[in-house]
Amino acid sequence: MFSIKVKNLEYVLFMITAMVIPLYFTDFRLKTGGVIIRLSDILALFSISIFLLLLLKNKVAIKYPAGFNYICIFVIYCFFNALAQVGLTKAITATVQWMLILFTLVVVYTNAVKNPVKFKAFFIKTLLVICFVTLLYHLMHGHLTRYKLLGDAKYAFALTGVILVSCAYYFDDKSYLKPLIFLYPVILLSLERKGILAFHMVAFFYIFISLKPLLKFVMLALCSLTLLLLALFYDLSFLNTFTFFEYSELEMLYLDEEQALWISNLHRQSLLTNGWDIFTTHITFGVGPKMLPEYMDDYYINQELGLYTHNVFLDTLIEQGIVGLFLLILPYFVYVMHGAGLKKQKDRVVFFALCLYSIFMLLFMSGGAPSMVIFYLPIFKGFIVNKASD
Repeated sequence: MFSIKVKNLEYVLFMITAMVIPLYFTDFRLKTGGVIIRLSDILALFSISIFLLLLLKNKVAIKYPAGFNYICIFVIYCFFNALAQVGLTKAITATVQWMLILFTLVVVYTNAVKNPVKFKAFFIKTLLVICFVTLLYHLMHGHLTRYKLLGDAKYAFALTGVILVSCAYYFDDKSYLKPLIFLYPVILLSLERKGILAFHMVAFFYIFISLKPLLKFVMLALCSLTLLLLALFYDLSFLNTFTFFEYSELEMLYLDEEQALWISNLHRQSLLTNGWDIFTTHITFGVGPKMLPEYMDDYYINQELGLYTHNVFLDTLIEQGIVGLFLLILPYFVYVMHGAGLKKQKDRVVFFALCLYSIFMLLFMSGGAPSMVIFYLPIFKGFIVNKASD
């Protein structure tokens, strides 16, 4: 009787874990007492509970990518850093939130490598359903383009595209590209700029890697020749004053807050400028978890403008300091040095492609569970290119 129950629990756990990561890229959430509770968080807690129960019965074994166990150092640091700077309540809240998403990744990975083919199929189908529902919602509300009304769901389109092209390359199976016939126009129509650019970066990278050596040489030669001709015959003096920012330092110093409420680029640049200023005064340990908005409010008369910087790396540096960011990326160093999941060329290529996607997206995203999923997607590539040896 117990064996039947265990099998049922294992099946339920498998189904939930295959769905929970994609569901982080939806807008199913509830605000209670200032805390946002996602459907994915509820499913994550449920899956962790089942996993721990099966673990106590010795029915499952914890599996994770090489080096990810070092994230425990960050969790300990996060608690004591928060305890010293912002008090016990926020320390517990921040630590629990980090533990929830990080342990969820481990639980999902354990099931992914246990049954790779079935997990990958269900994982991708869940993402495609989320893309379809998000598109349908916007079309029903009269939005033929710019699919951004459902929060983090706007990231699902490009993420799904990246996963499909990664699987197509890794398994050398063009059938993974079939959904892109319908998904690619949606990615473009979503007008999610960072997602569109990140998807094309990854797609062109795979195309380049797949070319024959002679074609690669010709492409590199043409690019080098183009750069040489530009350097010789084109006036490049504009590079002396080139900047990635649209507005001047003077406009940031004397910010027109009325315009910043309506002009996204102006507001975001001011957040980056002010965020960098906060970081440079709290370099080592940061200002503490959840404290960025309070420090940011000091830079604005209108408190509605004091938000996170829309750059996960800068947000992390501000709240956790250089020490915190280093501990967050420490698993990457161990993973690369260990090399267990990078022995084959295709593993290395997919890892690098996902790193391109992750870094580019995180430069323009706010912090939260979806950004942490993207943050660790490269070393958790076993979700999609499943190898038990990872």
